[in-house]
Amino acid sequence: MNTNTFAALGCNATLVAALDRRGYITPMPVQAETFKAGLEGRDLLVQSRTGSGKTLAYGLPLLHRLTPEKYPQALILAPTRELAQQVSEELRSVDRGLNVALLLGGMPYQPQMKALHYGASVVVGTPGRIMDHLDRGSLDLSKISMVVLDECDEMLNMGFIEDVEKILASAPKGPQTYLFSATLPPPIASLAKRFLKDPVKIQLSGAGEQAQHADISHTACLVPDHARVKALVNLLLLDNPSAALIFTKTKAETEEVAEALTQAGLSAAFLHGDLVQASRTRILNQFKTGKLQLLVATDVAARGLDIGGLPLVVHLGIPHQLENYIHRSGRTGRAGAKGTSLSLVAWKESRILMAWARRGGLNIVWRPVPQQADLRTAAATRLAEKLKAADTVAHRDEAESLLTAYAPVDLVSKLLNFIEREEAVGFDIPEEPARDRVPFRREGPSRPFEKKPFDRNDKKPFEKKPYEKRPFEKKPFEKKPFEKSPYAAKEPSGFKPRPKADRPTGTPFKKKS
Repeated sequence: MNTNTFAALGCNATLVAALDRRGYITPMPVQAETFKAGLEGRDLLVQSRTGSGKTLAYGLPLLHRLTPEKYPQALILAPTRELAQQVSEELRSVDRGLNVALLLGGMPYQPQMKALHYGASVVVGTPGRIMDHLDRGSLDLSKISMVVLDECDEMLNMGFIEDVEKILASAPKGPQTYLFSATLPPPIASLAKRFLKDPVKIQLSGAGEQAQHADISHTACLVPDHARVKALVNLLLLDNPSAALIFTKTKAETEEVAEALTQAGLSAAFLHGDLVQASRTRILNQFKTGKLQLLVATDVAARGLDIGGLPLVVHLGIPHQLENYIHRSGRTGRAGAKGTSLSLVAWKESRILMAWARRGGLNIVWRPVPQQADLRTAAATRLAEKLKAADTVAHRDEAESLLTAYAPVDLVSKLLNFIEREEAVGFDIPEEPARDRVPFRREGPSRPFEKKPFDRNDKKPFEKKPYEKRPFEKKPFEKKPFEKSPYAAKEPSGFKPRPKADRPTGTPFKKKS
């Protein structure tokens, strides 16, 4: 069957027109593989990397199978609020008349209960808030016919798998279930075995194929921990990306890095789970619209972000697992666009990263840390390109008057001082030893170790040294005269001790009978 277009795939005319307005003409592989089986009502077990178009892969069959009745017919579970919001926006962009109830933690209950009261056909939410509505009785899953588990492996990592099992158990038996996961650890496989009925298994990302993303170029920079933020500033000033998503390991580190970038003259903000939902939404909208250049976030906060045309993802230290590194890197290079994944690692982390490269088939290119001289050269090159494209007619009179007042060299030097921002000159980072600049490489020829065969004749005989006894010198005992200490307590004046014979002897203690 020809699946070069969504119309040839079998989508109805209304959805094809909506997809065409968004520029979606050719379905991605995961969408082509899942559409027919999903439309037939089969359960799906899909293993696909992030950014492969999985939202429409289950969204298109789901939209085709919805009925006009006003009650919850489909339930979509997502690990984070951002991913749930993205799914809701994606479905509404394809079907503008779709009623969606978005149930998220950290948001007021009243709008969510209102959406459920007026009969939303699709419920999208996080496991925690879905459980809250089930406990309150405001969500009824008795007529659910479709259930979607999006990024199920991440829900497992975040500790939501027990809530997911309770939600699936509260749904009626036999709904069509879509399970999407980048990896299939044993708990996910057990969950699929319990709740999926003869699923169609689609594997578009194996252990090595998942890691290998043709649209993402993986680069790394070896830098010690104490100079990591300074190296990040230099790299961003040199490359000057239109936008970049920077991952850190802790919430406190996100705030520290964002503050350092702001002090360096860059537009940056931080995002982590402790922020209120209003602040998170505002920061994400600024980042998506291009008002904010750099976003520093943790893994949980940035989970499910879909930023169109994001050119760069930066790892300040590698995560704990290769799968998390793949998920991080998957924020760029989405939907056929090119992207770069840059890792700033110390020597110990570089060994782990190289091991991941061999395991996952990654081609990592190592680059040096740029210095202030490199930044000045790059800034001069960009300035020369701007001067070529600038208009020479405007401000000609002002230029002639300035040339009469100053020498040409002095005038250009002064103007460059005004153009160059003091906070954006970067840092001069001292070079580390050769071992810390190029991992797993030795400078100069390496000679193999030559082990000589053992020969008993070459062993030197043991020479016992004679024991020398020291003569013992006995010193005579010298008795020193007794000297009373000046600090001894003095007897009070007029005190005369009683003779021993006159002292009362007392009677021995007798126990009463």
